[in-house]
Amino acid sequence: MNTAPIRIFLVDDHTLFREGLTAALNTQRDFQVVGHNGSAAEAGVLLPKAAPDILLVELGLPKQGGLELVRELATLSPRSKAIATGETEVEQDIVEAVRLGARGFLLKQTPSDLFLKCIRKVHSGEVWLNTRLTEAVFRTFGKQQPASATAAKGELSRRELEVIQLVVQGYKNRDIAQKLFISEKTVKNHLSAIFHKLGVNDRLEMTLYIFEKGIFSPNTL
Repeated sequence: MNTAPIRIFLVDDHTLFREGLTAALNTQRDFQVVGHNGSAAEAGVLLPKAAPDILLVELGLPKQGGLELVRELATLSPRSKAIATGETEVEQDIVEAVRLGARGFLLKQTPSDLFLKCIRKVHSGEVWLNTRLTEAVFRTFGKQQPASATAAKGELSRRELEVIQLVVQGYKNRDIAQKLFISEKTVKNHLSAIFHKLGVNDRLEMTLYIFEKGIFSPNTL
């Protein structure tokens, strides 16, 4: 059974990189580049009609245009998922991009197989960040004072809340099992239930959701 290709829109002010990447992506049978340009302002006009599945956006666009585009994406094209790109890892900008809704980050020099894998993973609902950037996101989000989320918290059992607290603190399944005097299989079952209730796919998405919705305040973690 044929499935629709992943629709991709690129925003990058380096013309050769943008055109080269467009050509490379279009060689993939499951990809379709539906637009590309060199400025956030132009993209803002084109995105509502293009309605891509994935937006690849350069964070180094002039006047923080990349971050602004990520911020506006939910309004311009609500079903699109943003992946930030850059020539270097500027931690502050990447963390801010994730806070604004980006689902991943790719260095421009990333090997092509990983570049393609990232797009497919983010399209399927995952978050793509390396370990260092994930830790930076956790540190930053953990310092922020989140808003109330009583309804979301109320859907979780006491045991599930305990599991979440330990996951957010960085404990692995084996450590969680030892701390709560349960089996690793039970921990995995609790995590599956938590993911389902919160509508997330993995531990990273869960952690981002926890901080965003304020299910725990920083001083309880």
